[in-house]
Amino acid sequence: MRLEIVVDNRWVEIVKEGFDMGVRLGNDVAKEMIAVPISEPLKMALVASPDYLAQYGSPKNIDDLQQHRLIGAKLSAEHGAEMQWEFKDKKELMTFTLKSQFSINNHLRLQAVSDGLGIAWVTHMIVADAIHLGKLVELLPEYAITYDPLYLYYPSRCGHSNVFKLIVDALKVTAA
Repeated sequence: MRLEIVVDNRWVEIVKEGFDMGVRLGNDVAKEMIAVPISEPLKMALVASPDYLAQYGSPKNIDDLQQHRLIGAKLSAEHGAEMQWEFKDKKELMTFTLKSQFSINNHLRLQAVSDGLGIAWVTHMIVADAIHLGKLVELLPEYAITYDPLYLYYPSRCGHSNVFKLIVDALKVTAA
């Protein structure tokens, strides 16, 4: 058995690029694909360190974010533009185009937030422990948006190996 994991935030045609399976937000996949939920719905969170907030204060609303140091992210180098942040205000979708001081599209973004370099918009599940321990502070939670779960997707063709089936089952069980 050989397992190769490639982490890339771009949209990929997994079969065309030689992958057996992929992970995607939501179950909007081609009709010949099977989609299996592997997470709870993804709630987003704005977070900053207590040190950052002591120095710069807390935003009181979404517009206040423009006066803060923001840590952005790009989906991929190919995509070019930074991801816009999305919020919910009384069931209405709000899109926030940020002017970030810098962009990081990997785990170093959380380190930058922890180091007090600014505010980031991330999935709540990856910062929940840090929030609980007081290492990070969630900002403006009343505006938090929740997206569909992550889905594992793969071709519906027959003949998947036992190892393939074990991986799918393990990920389904983990999300339950």
